[in-house]
Parts: sequence; C-alpha cells; structure tokens
Amino acid sequence: MAVNGAASGVLGVLAGWLMHHPQEELWLWLGVGFTSSLSTFSTLMVDVTLLLRNGHRQEALGLAGASVVAGYSLLALGKVLGEALAP
Repeated sequence: MAVNGAASGVLGVLAGWLMHHPQEELWLWLGVGFTSSLSTFSTLMVDVTLLLRNGHRQEALGLAGASVVAGYSLLALGKVLGEALAP
C-alpha cells in the first residue's frame, strides 16, 4: 500500500506541475511510464483475492478501501504540491 500511495503522490505532483507546463511527452514518460511501473496495483489485487479466498472478507475490504482512500488522498495532496511548485 505504501508503494501505491507513493506512486499516487508522484502522479499528483506531475499532474499539478504539468497543468501549468503541458508537455505530452514528459507526461507519457513520467506519468504513465514511471508511476505505473512504481505502482503495484496488481499485487494489491492478488492480496485482496487471497484474503477473500481464505475467508477474510473484512480484511480484504479494509485493504482495498484503505488503498483507494490513501491513493486518492495522496494524489490530491501531490496535485496541490505540484501546482505550488509550478512557476
């Protein structure tokens, strides 16, 4: 969950900064390339699936929910930071 949160935060900073400096190629390399390789969304889905298969529904829901909330929160925070860094 920490790596997914970090990827969301980095993506938010890039989105906030690139809103003021639109560069499609930079967005593709950093936004899509770097942060998607940093993110471990597939591992999260495997963890949730294993928890569900082993009868741990509450833990699976908690992990999925916490990941979504943390990821979106860090994305929004990163976007604000990226906008603040843009001249």
